[in-house]
Amino acid sequence: EAVPYDEVAGKSSIGALALVVVACTLALRRHYGFRARAHRTLAAHPDASQVAVLADEMPYAYALPGSPGRILVSTGMLAGLNQAERHALIAHERAHLAGRHHRLLLTVQLAGCANPLLRPFRSAVGYSTERWADEEAARVTGDRRTTARAVGKAALISRRAAVPGLAAFAEAGPVPRRVAALLGPVPPTGGWPPALTAAGMAAIVAAAGTAASTLSALNAAIALFFVLRSATYG
Repeated sequence: EAVPYDEVAGKSSIGALALVVVACTLALRRHYGFRARAHRTLAAHPDASQVAVLADEMPYAYALPGSPGRILVSTGMLAGLNQAERHALIAHERAHLAGRHHRLLLTVQLAGCANPLLRPFRSAVGYSTERWADEEAARVTGDRRTTARAVGKAALISRRAAVPGLAAFAEAGPVPRRVAALLGPVPPTGGWPPALTAAGMAAIVAAAGTAASTLSALNAAIALFFVLRSATYG
């Protein structure tokens, strides 16, 4: 005989699982939809280099994942930076591509869809990936002060005309903290693998949470199936 509590719990779990699936599906559609639109824009761009400069007064710059990955930067953004700052900006975006930071951000976004308790990890990972790219840009340019100035100026310029969808690839992060970190001492370098960095650990925890939440919902759905089967066939 079926236990009413089990039926209620099972049905609730199935409903929760359905909501998770819908939320994750919508997040993936937004992510890949934006990527597809950006790549279609680039298809009409004659320049095949990694950096695509688009004639657009709206200021933006972002790394576009793909095969190959590209960097999109508008003339509106470049107009607000000097040559050294532009070099730092491009180095920053190249670091995002090289580190495949979009995968970390997408992982924690999906984790937040599966379990709301994991949503704070998105801000943490977003900040960590930006700091990662900041330090790489400073290393490439050899000038931490110029990199800090580029970060601050780019953020101020972008605020005047935010581009929808860019958060799918990189969060701006707390800009004052990023600038202060670049103006401070150089962080110690060690032989730690990426998985043990703040971004890596946060992504691992988020991925584990996503898997646990999904498995829990699936387990409840399977339990409900057997409860209903037992009640039906006795």
